[in-house]
Amino acid sequence: MEPRKLPQTVPFEELYYLLPHKDSMFLLDHLTAHDIEERTLESESLITKDHIFYNEDIDGINSYVAFELIAQSISALSGVTGCERGEPPKPGFLLSLLSYEAKVPYFKAGTSVHVKIKKVDELDNILTYYGEASSSENPDEVAVAVTVSVMETTDLRVLENR
Repeated sequence: MEPRKLPQTVPFEELYYLLPHKDSMFLLDHLTAHDIEERTLESESLITKDHIFYNEDIDGINSYVAFELIAQSISALSGVTGCERGEPPKPGFLLSLLSYEAKVPYFKAGTSVHVKIKKVDELDNILTYYGEASSSENPDEVAVAVTVSVMETTDLRVLENR
């Protein structure tokens, strides 16, 4: 695999091939910024009535769906890193969520959710990220924040029972 530098804004058409999520479970619309050295990434997701988690009663999605947007942003960072280093993305496995806080109950249809993630710790193949989400209605206000620990590995045998 040949290393390839990606632009800061990565459109859906290219982003789709950097994540394992597919079809209706692919929730990111595009990336707006990334830095593989600093291990940061920003993404955008438009909330529509066609969204897999759309809830007609609230005309939007519940704010806890932002966790999945944050998790997919972490996965996108792995995909971007692999692309730029000429390596396949490493499979990631969620280990824990800490300090989850939602300041809004939902995100309205017609708005977009902006996600920022940043690596805050690393021990071997265990990485911890701080993630936050905000709505295009109030872009300067953090609507959801969470700390997420994941394990990245190229050897899936670490998951086998011995």
